[in-house]
Amino acid sequence: MSNEAMFSAVSGLQADSTWLDVIGNNISNQNTVGYKASRLEFASQLSQTLNAGSGPDPGQNLGGVNPMQVGLGTRVESIQTLFTEGPLQQTGISTDIAIVGNGFIVAKQGSQTVYTRAGNLTFDGNGNLVTANGAIVQGYTASEQFTQQTINAGAAPLVVTYSSETLTTNGVPQNIQINQSLTIPAKATSQVNFTGNLDSFQQADQPGGVLNLAVGGVDQLPVAAATFAATANLEANPNNAADTVLHQDGNYALNGAAAGAQQANPLVTGGGVSIAAANADANYVWNQNPPVPPAKTVVTTIYNSVGDPIQVTTLFYQVNDLGQAGINTPTSAQPSQVAYAWYSFNTTGGVQPYTGATTATQTPNLLGGSGIIEGYSRNTGNQYEGDLIYFNTDGSLASMGGVDVTTGTQVAPTLYIPPANPGIPAASPLPTNGAQIVAAQLNFGTAGTLGFGQRNGLFSDAEGSYQVVNGVNTYVPSSTAYVSSQNGYADGTLQSVSFDQTGTIQGAFSNGQTVALGQIVMANFANPDGLNNIGGTDFTPSSNSGPEYVGLAGTNGLGTVQGSTLEMSNVDLTTELSNMIIAQNAFDANARVVTVVSQEDQTLTQLGL
Repeated sequence: MSNEAMFSAVSGLQADSTWLDVIGNNISNQNTVGYKASRLEFASQLSQTLNAGSGPDPGQNLGGVNPMQVGLGTRVESIQTLFTEGPLQQTGISTDIAIVGNGFIVAKQGSQTVYTRAGNLTFDGNGNLVTANGAIVQGYTASEQFTQQTINAGAAPLVVTYSSETLTTNGVPQNIQINQSLTIPAKATSQVNFTGNLDSFQQADQPGGVLNLAVGGVDQLPVAAATFAATANLEANPNNAADTVLHQDGNYALNGAAAGAQQANPLVTGGGVSIAAANADANYVWNQNPPVPPAKTVVTTIYNSVGDPIQVTTLFYQVNDLGQAGINTPTSAQPSQVAYAWYSFNTTGGVQPYTGATTATQTPNLLGGSGIIEGYSRNTGNQYEGDLIYFNTDGSLASMGGVDVTTGTQVAPTLYIPPANPGIPAASPLPTNGAQIVAAQLNFGTAGTLGFGQRNGLFSDAEGSYQVVNGVNTYVPSSTAYVSSQNGYADGTLQSVSFDQTGTIQGAFSNGQTVALGQIVMANFANPDGLNNIGGTDFTPSSNSGPEYVGLAGTNGLGTVQGSTLEMSNVDLTTELSNMIIAQNAFDANARVVTVVSQEDQTLTQLGL
C-alpha cells in the first residue's frame, strides 16, 4: 500500500491548520480599529495519473476511457485581505476619523510611507497629527499669509497689513503639524452686510407720513459734514482748499458739474459749508436733528485692527418719495417708490447717537461716510460720501447708498472709524502703533434699475399692520432690516479641532471663528488586495498592488471623511465561528485518515507483506 493517502491527509492537516491560524487571527482582531479580515482559499495539489485514458474507437467498437488520477492532497492557494468597509462607530473624539468609501490614510514612519484605514488619530507633543502607531499623517497645513488693505487712496494712502492662517492644497504633501496653542490675530471689519425690509409705507407717527427735505426753509436732513477732533486737519490736507465745499449731494447724480465744484442738490436746500467756514467754527457739526424717531434702528458690533469692539448704530429715516421730488418720474430709468436717509454713529460704551455741538460731556459721534461727505476734498479720486437709499417700485434696491464724488457713480459707502479721513494726519495712532484703523464698507445689497435691482440685501415692502392708536385704526410699519454679517473679529486662541467630509481640519477659536488649519490626503491603489500587511493595521505597497493615486477626500473615486467616528474591524464573528467548526471537522477528518493509514501499515507489517 502506498503512502499517497498519508501525504494527502498530512497536506490537509497543514492547510486546515493554516486556515485555523487565519480564523484565530481574525477573531482576535474583531475589536481592532480599522482591521481588515483575511480569507483563505484552498486548491488541490498535483494529481498522480494512474491511467491516461483513451478516446473512443468506433472502428473497434470501443468507447472512450477517462483518465484515472489520484490527488496528492491540498494546499493553501491564497490568503486574501478583505477591504470591505467595517461598521462605523461614533466616538465623540474630534480627532477620530473614518473613511467612508475607498482609500487609505497616508502616514510617514521614519523614511517609510504606510497606509491605514485606522482613523484613531491624535496630536503628539510637537503638534504632529499621528496614527496610533506614531506615524505622522500626511497632508497640508495652513501657513501665515499677509494681505494689505488700502484704506484711502488719496494723497497720503494708508496701507494696513493683516495676517491670517491660509490653507493651500497644492504641492507635495507634508507632515501635518498644528500648534495646539495657536492664536489668530484680530481682523478689522472691512465689510458689513445688511438685509431685511425697510417698510415702504409712511412713518405712522409723522404728520404727512415722512420726513420732508425742507420745511419752511429749514432742512430736516443734514447738509454738511460731522465735526472732527481737530478741524485744522481739514486744511492740513494739501488737497483741500479753503473754499472746498462740504455738503450732502443729490441721490445719484452730480448734474454734470465739474468735480470739486459745489453741486446743485435738488433734494437738499441750503447748499454746503466751506472749509473756511468750518474752521471758523471750532464746533462745526450737523445739528439738524430730525423731528421724528427713526423708522429703523440697527445696532451691530464691528472691530478695529487690534480687535477692540466698536458698536455702530445706524438710523434709517424715511424721506419723500423721490418721484414726487421730480427726480424719478414714472418714465425715468430708475423709478422709485420710497427713499431712506441713513446715518451711522459710534455708540461704543452705550453712548447715544448725538449730532449737536461739542459740550463738556458730549461729542458728536456721527461717523464719516454715513449719509454725508467724510469731510475731505472732492478734488482727488476714490473719495466717497454717503447717500440716500432708495428702491424700485417692485421693492428691489435701486441705490447702493453711496456716491463717488468725482464721477457721480454709485458706490458702496465706507465708514471710517477714526480718523474720518485717513489721508489727513490725525491724533489717533497709525498702523504701527495701533487700533484706530477701520474702513468698513456697507453692503446694502445689489442695486439696479427696475428688473435688475436685487432683494439680496435691503428691500422695501409694505409689511406693517393696522392697530388702534388713540381710537384710530392706524397703520404701523414693520421694518426688519438688520446686519446679517460682518467680517471682523478679535484675536482668538484655538479651542478645538474637527474634521469635515473633505478631510479638512477645522479649528474653532475662542473668538467664534472657524479656520481651516489643515487637510489630510488619501491614497488608493489599482489593486488594494496586493498590499503588504505589516501589522498594526498598516499596509505598504507590493509589486502587485499597482500604481498609487494620492488626492483629497471625495475626489477621483476616493471616499469621504466622517469626523468623530471610527471604522471598526470588518470581521464577521458569525462567519468566523462557522468556519472554525468546518476547519476543525476537516482537521479531525484528515487526522482520522492518518490514523487509518497507520493502522493499515501495521496490519501489513504483521502479515509480513
